[in-house]
Amino acid sequence: MHNFGPPSTLKAWIDHIARAGRTFSFGPNGPQGLLKGKHAILVLASGGVYSNGHMKPFDFAEPYLRTVLEFLGITDVDVVRVEGVAHSAIGPEKALASATTQSNQLFAQLA
Repeated sequence: MHNFGPPSTLKAWIDHIARAGRTFSFGPNGPQGLLKGKHAILVLASGGVYSNGHMKPFDFAEPYLRTVLEFLGITDVDVVRVEGVAHSAIGPEKALASATTQSNQLFAQLA
């Protein structure tokens, strides 16, 4: 997360892959995603904690990415967070340990 949203390089990548006729189309009911049946895993890293608490309203990255993926037809989305890496009470080690636990639980569900 950069300034509450996705980094510019990820935004640029999205601009390259969101292509009419390739990843979405326009039909009689408006745009339709062409990537149905796909599964996505978002790995979101941040210095602060944005998944809950008083900073949650400032997390624009997850809602934005979910919206883009849904627009492309991907509605099966899981999230793994590596957050709080800049907090002295959490730090990178605890953040990575938490993300590892989240990932293991997710992979167990997918297996």
